[in-house]
Amino acid sequence: MALSAVLTQILVPARNGGRLPAAELLVAGYGARQHIRRNALQHLHQEITITKKLGSFSLEESLVDLVHQGHIGREDALLHAVHPDDVEAMLRDKTRK
Repeated sequence: MALSAVLTQILVPARNGGRLPAAELLVAGYGARQHIRRNALQHLHQEITITKKLGSFSLEESLVDLVHQGHIGREDALLHAVHPDDVEAMLRDKTRK
């Protein structure tokens, strides 16, 4: 019950040199705590989707935001994503809007 959130970040090469952080935040609800207790960590990505209204966001969303802000390239976003198919879908959806 003590766990309230999990924040992870990676550093991604920026277009203008240097590195930028891309993050993922899981606001830990009952489901996430249960998955952690059972060591079923493969389900945590799904928990991020379920707890979006509480403030959770995925690494892929963070990478897509950096691409759209012009800070990193599409290739770097795909290379550093845990779920590159999600990045592709989000980039496709945002370019249609």
